[in-house]
Amino acid sequence: MYKKIFILAFMSMSTLYAAEDFSSERLLGIEVGYTTTVTNGDGTQRTERDAEVGVRIGAQNDDWRTTLSARFMKSGGRDYQKIMLDFDHFVWESLYETDQVVFKPYLGGHAGWLRYTDDISLSDNGFAYGGQVGLALNVLKEVDFDLAYKYTVTDMEMVDNFGSFVLGVNYIY
Repeated sequence: MYKKIFILAFMSMSTLYAAEDFSSERLLGIEVGYTTTVTNGDGTQRTERDAEVGVRIGAQNDDWRTTLSARFMKSGGRDYQKIMLDFDHFVWESLYETDQVVFKPYLGGHAGWLRYTDDISLSDNGFAYGGQVGLALNVLKEVDFDLAYKYTVTDMEMVDNFGSFVLGVNYIY
């Protein structure tokens, strides 16, 4: 319980810190990923791999990006829905006048809600949190691409963790 409170406090403080300098650059995006799911059932651990899709909306400036995302996946007879609040900090940015593509590596964290439904009408809800590392490629003023790895753990008995390689496209307006 203390771990959850600490993570939520950390995310809240990060948001407040980043809110001072936030610009009005907003984004709307889609993402697809290849996800490895580790589940616990009948005392054994199972690993399944499948595709994940999602949508996101958020805001960003030169240093921070905050997004609210919804991700969906069907794997091993289960449907997964995740609603996550993501916080990314751009570590470095290539801004030379000759750059046609701006590279922005980032580190971040996420926290949110996870729901799964099984084929045999079992379902569960729970808290999920994790971290991500990635590279944002700004190819046009209004479009950027994301390539990231996201690792998510849960507090649920049946679902242990997720590891996802994700490709996203964002429209910046």
